[in-house]
Amino acid sequence: MKTTIKLGVAILSLAACQKANHDGTYVNHKVGQYSTADDTLIIRDTVITKKTGYQIIRDGKALPKNFETHIWTMNSPDAPVLQFKNRTVQLGPTIYTPLP
Repeated sequence: MKTTIKLGVAILSLAACQKANHDGTYVNHKVGQYSTADDTLIIRDTVITKKTGYQIIRDGKALPKNFETHIWTMNSPDAPVLQFKNRTVQLGPTIYTPLP
């Protein structure tokens, strides 16, 4: 009986220590009066890569597309806070959905 209890506690401890795997590619598309933006969030192991392509709209015309890339490692001081909810990722007010 004691062995069964010890084994059960060990299994529960190991299960609690495992981290959920959120690796994948997540996307977001925003359209506004003054710009459009396509964000891609790539999560691989502990590296987060955020790629953004955006177009500024002036006088009803879209200007050439601009691109930005940011790279972080999870839990580094400069990393943004990510919230994982169901199958989506939230970065600030922006919600990213996974690619199939």
